[in-house]
Amino acid sequence: MKIAIFGGSFDPVHAEHINIVRAAQESLAADRVIVMPAYVAPHKQGRANASAQDRLNMAKRAFGGIKNCEVSAYELNAGGTSYTYITVGYFRKKYPDAELFFLVGADMLKDFYTWKQPETILENCELVVCNREGDKVNFAMEQLRFFARFKKKFRTLEYVGRNVSSTKARVLCAFGEDLRPYLPDEVIEYIEANELYRVEGVKSALKYLKPARLKHTLRVALTAAPLAPKYKLAERDVIRAAALHDVAKNMDLSAPELAGFVPPEGVPEPVMHQFSGAYAAEHFFGVKEEEVLDAIRYHTSGKPNMSDLGKLLFLSDMLEPGRDFKGIEKLRKLFYLDLNECMCASLKRQISYLKKQKGEIYPLTAAAYKYYKELTNRRN
Repeated sequence: MKIAIFGGSFDPVHAEHINIVRAAQESLAADRVIVMPAYVAPHKQGRANASAQDRLNMAKRAFGGIKNCEVSAYELNAGGTSYTYITVGYFRKKYPDAELFFLVGADMLKDFYTWKQPETILENCELVVCNREGDKVNFAMEQLRFFARFKKKFRTLEYVGRNVSSTKARVLCAFGEDLRPYLPDEVIEYIEANELYRVEGVKSALKYLKPARLKHTLRVALTAAPLAPKYKLAERDVIRAAALHDVAKNMDLSAPELAGFVPPEGVPEPVMHQFSGAYAAEHFFGVKEEEVLDAIRYHTSGKPNMSDLGKLLFLSDMLEPGRDFKGIEKLRKLFYLDLNECMCASLKRQISYLKKQKGEIYPLTAAAYKYYKELTNRRN
């Protein structure tokens, strides 16, 4: 008997999860595919999204119509951090004569070397990897690296998944976007019925944005949210900060939403909306988290010693896919490597641009550049 195990958070299940299961059934001639929602995945510690029961319910609805596919609550019932070596060991004992496979995406292959007891995993099953658009891995090179470490090879699926992720689905849901291109209908219905992935204040704030600004704001959120786990940030805070960062962009300072707002002195017009936006976020849209408010308050100018959320918002606003200027690809690469170095390089570029355009350089921006320049020089 051939059994493929497909683990993940499934938060929520998206269309490519379904396609990977079908591709595995065809490519591996698997007699059974076991879908395994994790209680807490080791690489996603601290992420607070749908509950374990909701994720299990969504998985059962999404995979229920696929023949020879079952959803297991093993890791959810076990609780705690879900380690693959324990799960695979459990199924090896349960099915001692079966040929076991463990399915992962190409992004997980990159991290497999850091998993707990990877050798134990490979003693009990064969690793099977699926590529995804935007995450494509050079399998020939990875096979060499993999064999050098484990003296084994991994298997690949011919199928290449679309660039869809559960993170993207959660952001789209928070923004009230159409989920049908990305999620199974049964999952969408469950999300809507149980009001999952809503972020307080987001939809009401988006009504204040013009169409082009709304598209930009969504791109900022989609750029920032995937990095929330890396910096141990609450994804909801990241989404909320991104959604509201430009909420006052087109508000007149006399607008009722800004009642009581006192504009700071000496602020250039293009910068003012960061201060008015933070005020509206707190006093009109009900945002109480100071880190979120602070990120909005300085997302255009920057400032010395910003929080990780502040840096993430500043850089996502500047580098989202709709932006295009000379040197942006270099900055985008740096963005995923080191926020502080990227802040330094981005602020340098911003000040240079303002000088060429004979624009006003806000003192806070100059101070921010000085701070991050000195910080990176000390580190290097």
